[in-house]
Amino acid sequence: MKVVTPEEMAVMDRRTIKAGISDYELMEKAGTRCARIIMDEIEEDARVLVLCGAGNNGGDGQVIARQLANGGWKVRVLFTSDASKMTPSSERNYTRLKEIGVPCDFYEELNKKVQGAIDDCDVLVDAVFGNGLKDRPLYDKIARLFTAVNASGAVKYAVDMPSGLRGTVGKTVGCAIRADRTLVIQCMKTGGLLGDGPDYLGRAICVDVGISEATVNTDKYLLTADTLPPRTERKKNSHKYQMGSVAVVAGSPGMIGAGILASTAALRSGAGLVTTLCDERIYPIMAVKMPPEIMVRTFTEGDLADQLDDRKKDVILFGPGMGRDRDYSGVLLELMGQVKPVVLDADGLFHLHPVVGALKNREGGPVVLTPHLGEFAALTGLSKEDIEKDPIGIGGRFASLYRVILVLKGHHTMIFSPEGEVWFNTTGNAGMATAGSGDVLAGMTAGFIPQYGSVLEAVKAAVYYHGAAGDDYAARWGETTLVAGDLIDGLKNILR
Repeated sequence: MKVVTPEEMAVMDRRTIKAGISDYELMEKAGTRCARIIMDEIEEDARVLVLCGAGNNGGDGQVIARQLANGGWKVRVLFTSDASKMTPSSERNYTRLKEIGVPCDFYEELNKKVQGAIDDCDVLVDAVFGNGLKDRPLYDKIARLFTAVNASGAVKYAVDMPSGLRGTVGKTVGCAIRADRTLVIQCMKTGGLLGDGPDYLGRAICVDVGISEATVNTDKYLLTADTLPPRTERKKNSHKYQMGSVAVVAGSPGMIGAGILASTAALRSGAGLVTTLCDERIYPIMAVKMPPEIMVRTFTEGDLADQLDDRKKDVILFGPGMGRDRDYSGVLLELMGQVKPVVLDADGLFHLHPVVGALKNREGGPVVLTPHLGEFAALTGLSKEDIEKDPIGIGGRFASLYRVILVLKGHHTMIFSPEGEVWFNTTGNAGMATAGSGDVLAGMTAGFIPQYGSVLEAVKAAVYYHGAAGDDYAARWGETTLVAGDLIDGLKNILR
């Protein structure tokens, strides 16, 4: 499924209408299909309040109200603007509502009557603004209405986008309706995946209204199980080097666990051989703590590059827990000249910063960077706040300029390809915001690379299955007790 901005969705609507489906017919189809989903989920005696704006999102809400009323539900509609501001299609639906006797009120202030309607409903449908909300504060009376809605115990459905949430970057305009479910029309909007979006959407349910994705030119996609390619099939008569040999450069005094997690994750992901290269100062502890299947060797600042220039190594992971008391930027410069893929994570990104420009003209193989927002801000020289205003644009330009696969970690981790594709992950949960989770992802990425036909496909698989392992744990025991090692253990279930 493609992911679009509100502007791109508007293009899809216009082109669909131009192809022969009227605005009114599209509204009827969207509202009817949303109503069917609601009908399947709510009780037969549920009382429903539908909030409608004056635009086409409100028109969708009116169709929902009419369909529910015709189905026997007790429905009431509250308009947030007067009838003179309705779009033609919305006004036409308003006439149909009056014809079948659905009670309609026009909101002026949060008085006892309005508060009573909110308190009395079991189900509340938000069809006020949709995805085209501008970046300006709400009127005070609308903010008060949304606050009262959020305090209600009713089950809340939002149509396309919770009102008050900007459809582009997922920032609220001071106040927004916190939905239990959002009925996403045709394509997921970027604002539902970024910023505050995931906290306000609730459960997203995509509603197909027959708009073709071919009507918009975008390279943004949802990363789902259906989009993952299969791993290379293991031949029966194979050996460990055919399954991939991974070198993990990780660990330093005080940060031994990062190297252990990353190395173990690479092995559990299916790599045939994992060798950990660690600072000689921590070798005695690392050698004892590491799983026995993983080889542990030491390096010094002078011989690290030579040890990594090993033709038997298929991929190099550099950085988890490396520390910052020594300068490894020179080693990274040498790695950029190698043909094998390199994954840079954590402190590896810190050491990359002084030489990041060398990525542009490198002659070596693919480079994968796995920063969180703070690490990406340091790489770009921008503030986190600046990046949050345009993460898709900034991430895309960075990946293209430096010819890297960029994995920008977050609730919906984004994967940027050098060719301009952006993939939004659909797995994972807040329990994964725990120390070591990123080390596991880095190890999985390195472990998957030899097993897929392309580095990008391996990265997509690692990100997806990393989140899936977290979801598997949360489904069994909840999010709170999850630790990074549980993700590795969960791979047994997820990759089966």
